[in-house]
Amino acid sequence: MTESDPSPGRNKERTRRAILDAAAQMLSTRGSKVSLADIAKTAGVTPGGLRHHFPSRKTLLRGVVEDSIERLWDEIHEHVDLSENRPGKLLRGYIRALTGDSDVLASVLDPTGLSAALGHPAEFEDLWLRDAERWIAALSADGLPKARVLVIQHAAEGLAVARSGRCISEDALALARAELLAMTERTLP
Repeated sequence: MTESDPSPGRNKERTRRAILDAAAQMLSTRGSKVSLADIAKTAGVTPGGLRHHFPSRKTLLRGVVEDSIERLWDEIHEHVDLSENRPGKLLRGYIRALTGDSDVLASVLDPTGLSAALGHPAEFEDLWLRDAERWIAALSADGLPKARVLVIQHAAEGLAVARSGRCISEDALALARAELLAMTERTLP
């Protein structure tokens, strides 16, 4: 390694990732009042190091929301089965990710934890609206009737909330998931 090479222990992206992961986890488990010092400690950085990446609490929270939105998008796309050459492919990935196949969603990206912790503040409304528009466009292009997509999408989200709140048994979740997946098939009336 030359002197111009970055240290193997320090990397701007790794540090940023550690801060975002620690903040998302702590916000989901401890709520919005968690201190920046506690987040920094959990991330393994100094408070000054945290402020280097996120100059204020608001920029950190915005970063966590943006990161969560992107990770959710990526995670759902990872659950798309590319061999399914029929309409509803993306929606089936959405169902799979939200109803149980996602370790990311089950832990860090609990669909309700972060939103509940932050209280859905108005200053992040632009992020959530842009994300909703992106999902509307993507699912509209998925080849299924709009009404069916809406019902299935929101049912999957409801199941994710029930799952994260432990309000549904694994058997009931599996049953509901199978029904939602069956609803994505074109042969339904």
